[in-house]
Amino acid sequence: MLTFEYTETYDHPASIVFLRLIDLKGRASWMKGIIENRVTPEGPAQLGTKYFESGKYSGFKSEKNMIVTELVQDHLLTIETAPDEKQSFRESYRIEPISEKSCRVHFTIQVGNVPKVAEFFMRQSMKKEQPQTAARLKEVLKS
Repeated sequence: MLTFEYTETYDHPASIVFLRLIDLKGRASWMKGIIENRVTPEGPAQLGTKYFESGKYSGFKSEKNMIVTELVQDHLLTIETAPDEKQSFRESYRIEPISEKSCRVHFTIQVGNVPKVAEFFMRQSMKKEQPQTAARLKEVLKS
């Protein structure tokens, strides 16, 4: 399994950042490549929320059916594919409050069943994409 980690500091309270993260329908505003997504049930993510996402990432079309598996108010959101999915994928956002007005977000993405030939390219792409995604989240939080 490939693991990609990135940490970014935000000049916003943990609760505000968390609200943006659990708005799964709004992910396309800060995550590049999302073409379509569906959330069941509608509204902010909760434990067990089902999430479908299709998009194009680094030239590859991707479709994922995911479930919210961990949710701790203002601290943690984890969504992952079901165990029977061909391509395993897990995204985790751990929020660490720094002060009342700022926090640090630890982004972790884990991808399983990646062909060896694709690993190098995926590592290079993620090294560039994770900081850009974190920066887009920052921009969305300003509005």
